[in-house]
Amino acid sequence: MKLLILLLFSFVQFNAQIKLNTKQEVDILFQGKEFSLDKIFDGTDPYMFKIVNNTNNTYIIDPYGFKNDNFVMTCDENIVTADKAILKGFYKRFDDKDCFNDLIILKPKEEKYAILSIINLKGWYNLDKEKKYILRLNSTHNNYTVVLLGCQSYIRELVEKKGYKVLEDSIIAKIPLVP
Repeated sequence: MKLLILLLFSFVQFNAQIKLNTKQEVDILFQGKEFSLDKIFDGTDPYMFKIVNNTNNTYIIDPYGFKNDNFVMTCDENIVTADKAILKGFYKRFDDKDCFNDLIILKPKEEKYAILSIINLKGWYNLDKEKKYILRLNSTHNNYTVVLLGCQSYIRELVEKKGYKVLEDSIIAKIPLVP
């Protein structure tokens, strides 16, 4: 019996999963143990997040609708000042086709993997490779932030006619950051 259990565990792979959001209806999971500053700024291979709907409701999630105030900290929780500010433009949706293509519709009990704009940084950091850091995520997604980039009428129609709900949640997490 012990041999059978050992064999089972040798074939099962365990991946780290960190729940980032605060509410229980929908889980937003980071499937890793740390973020890489190089990967964040590279932009060619963005982080994917697992989104799990734990309810019988259908949710609307705007992958760009997370209003965030993230920052880098040392392990003793001192905030690290960015070396250079990063100026960013704004993304805008112009019609319902853009909304249909961009918005995540998460059906009841469904799981999806998606790129979400929750790890944006407002500055460029020149971090010491010998030290350890933390990325403090602080993000909000709600009825206000989901329409900042457009889609007001499209989302209103989904909510009023189909009974969908806009995800209203916060992301508050501290994740190790590799320079």
